Amino acid sequence: MTKEDFIFLIETKKEYEFSYKNKNYNITYGEDKNGSYIALGERYMQQKYYSLGELLNQAKIENHYFKEMIEIL
Repeated sequence: MTKEDFIFLIETKKEYEFSYKNKNYNITYGEDKNGSYIALGERYMQQKYYSLGELLNQAKIENHYFKEMIEIL
């Protein structure tokens, strides 16, 4: 997946599931008292990010920054 494809996925709020090292990860969306968020992680252990920039700059899968893994999804 290209970075542009990923940004489109997030902007259109499409849920996405992928596997990495035999673990399943999800990207989902929600809203709480702090606003709308993007959730990334294993089911029921997801981390919330309140913007695309925050997700790209802080999200990690295992010990790898998620933004560096987008191309292999």
